Amino acid sequence: MSRTPTIRILGIDPGFDRLGVCILDKEKTNETLVFSTCITTSKKESFEKRLLTIGEELEKIITQYAPNELAIETLFFTTNQKTIITVAEVRGICIYLSHKHGATIFEYSPPQIKLAIAGHGKASKEDIALMVPRILKKPLLINTLDDEVDAIAIALTHSANRNSRLILQGLS
Repeated sequence: MSRTPTIRILGIDPGFDRLGVCILDKEKTNETLVFSTCITTSKKESFEKRLLTIGEELEKIITQYAPNELAIETLFFTTNQKTIITVAEVRGICIYLSHKHGATIFEYSPPQIKLAIAGHGKASKEDIALMVPRILKKPLLINTLDDEVDAIAIALTHSANRNSRLILQGLS
């Protein structure tokens, strides 16, 4: 009898001040949160140093946990152009490092994540924070930051959608 392989998903909520990161294992219909954190950079550091910190810390996590797939949030446009540019550069580092280490890349928009986790595309941060522990069937630590919860939500979204996404990828 063959065993269904465990798929290891790296979930990332891209940000420049705080990068939400999680590792989620999926085996059949079971999902297990293996690790989560926020990579935080200091506003006192230069832009280049902050990017370096994000890259180094993320590479340590990828090397330690060896994810098969990356689930990352797509960019959403804000009125602050400087913010979107820095987040885009952080996303580039995340995608590069994941691809370098052999992970397949999947992107999800905020409405897709909200729909998958809370059942509607206009869910609030509070709705997501309430549903994530319910889906995992275990409470999150009290000091879990919202960026970390968002990374877990992104990984859970991918977990729920991965079979149909992989089929579509194979057709293209």
